Amino acid sequence: MKHILLPTDFSGTSVKAAYFAMDLYGAEDARYTLLNTYLKPAYGNVLLPPMPDTERASRNGLRRVERRCRKHEGKVYIGQVATFHELTRAVQEVHRKKPVDVVVMGTQGEGNYGRVGHNTSAVVTGGVPAVITVPAEWRSAPIKRILFADDGQGITNAGMAPLLGIAERTGAHVTVLYVGNPAEDPRTKEHLRKLSTSFGDIPHSFVTVDSDGVTGAMDRMVVERQIHLVAVVHRERSFWKRIFLASTSKRMALHTTVPLLVLREGH
Repeated sequence: MKHILLPTDFSGTSVKAAYFAMDLYGAEDARYTLLNTYLKPAYGNVLLPPMPDTERASRNGLRRVERRCRKHEGKVYIGQVATFHELTRAVQEVHRKKPVDVVVMGTQGEGNYGRVGHNTSAVVTGGVPAVITVPAEWRSAPIKRILFADDGQGITNAGMAPLLGIAERTGAHVTVLYVGNPAEDPRTKEHLRKLSTSFGDIPHSFVTVDSDGVTGAMDRMVVERQIHLVAVVHRERSFWKRIFLASTSKRMALHTTVPLLVLREGH
């Protein structure tokens, strides 16, 4: 049974991300954990007005989101975690206690359309399990077409597991976008052959582009091929990391309308 972690700030975007997760993974084979982080008030000055009970507000907010999720999905297992730790540490703590298969969260908070929020960037780059980010403008639809941007550095079967699982569950076709020219490099041919083998019976195809045009190619393919999910591999220093963070300054279709699956080696 999969364990899906749902960080929430109680915004409409974070609730939408929870709905996306439940539509994708269902109720029978998945357990969900709602996670909220709150500021721990600093006491000590009797002259200051009473501080709000942030922990109680957090737990009340989690109960409200849980009710909305149950109304959306029906009978489903949902746990709750409220913590004053910063979000990346909180995610790691949940993962340590009960391994998380996928984190699903909103790309941005309320009023931050077209930008990747600080918390989302921190979780994506923070060395946690695979993450799916769901943008505020996403509209519910079956996942039929997935774009996988391959950086050519290889990835283990364990790292690919979230993508392969989604493709198998949904029956989606995976288009692999590869940077380079297989005709000029035998190692590239071998890499693509191994990658194709890892997909097994999952329908897939390959498209190659040069490195200078990859950002534009991804954005065009999302629109022209009506892609429902984009997948990339996160590395400490990588082109795909820059693509993800680029949405803080540029409204790219792959950030503003389409969920993004960030895969990791070793998870």
